[in-house]
Amino acid sequence: MTELSDYPITKKWPAEHPDKIQLYSLPTPNGVKISIMLEETGLPYEPHLVRFENNDQLSPEFASLNPNNKIPAIIDPHGPDGNPMPLFESGAILIYLADKARSLIPRDAPGRYETIQWLMFQVSGVGPMFGQVGFFNKFAGKEYEDKRPRDRYVVEARRFARRSRSTFDGAHMDHGRCLYDCGYRDLSVDQCAQHVL
Repeated sequence: MTELSDYPITKKWPAEHPDKIQLYSLPTPNGVKISIMLEETGLPYEPHLVRFENNDQLSPEFASLNPNNKIPAIIDPHGPDGNPMPLFESGAILIYLADKARSLIPRDAPGRYETIQWLMFQVSGVGPMFGQVGFFNKFAGKEYEDKRPRDRYVVEARRFARRSRSTFDGAHMDHGRCLYDCGYRDLSVDQCAQHVL
C-alpha cells in the first residue's frame, strides 16, 4: 500500500491530518507508552481512540493493521522508504519511533542493545505481570476463590520491581533508561507496584 487511505483502518478512523503519524490506541498502561514517546520525541501524530467497550479492536478494520487485535498500533505516512509504515506491538513501535526521531536510543551498538534489552524486560515482563496483578487484584479476577494465580503474579510483580530498582538506581545504568522510561516517565515501577498490589 502506498497511500495512507489504502489502509482499511482509515475507513473506520479517517485521518484528519494524513501527514501525521496515525496512532490507534486507548489510555491504558500499554496504550499510553506510544503517546508518551510521541510527545517526548516531538513527532507529530493524530490519535484515534480504539474503544474496548465497542470491541473496536476486534473490527476487521483494526485487524487489518494488527491481526492480534491489541492496541497500540500506528501508521507512519512517511516511512523509511517514503511509503506508509504500519506497525503494531509497543516495543517495535517504540524502537521505530526512537530511530525515526534519532532520540532516546543510543546510536552506538553496545548502548543500543543495552537499551533494547531493558525495553524487552519491560514489554515482556513488567507490563504483562503488572497487568495480571491488576486483573486479579483490582478487576474481575479479585472475585476468584482460588488466589494462587493472583499470588503468583504478585510475587513476580514484586520481583520485577526489586530488579528494576536495583538496576536503575545504580549510576552504571545510563542507556537502559531511555526507552524503558517511556512507559513510566512519571511513575516509577515501585509506584506502579503499589498501585496494583
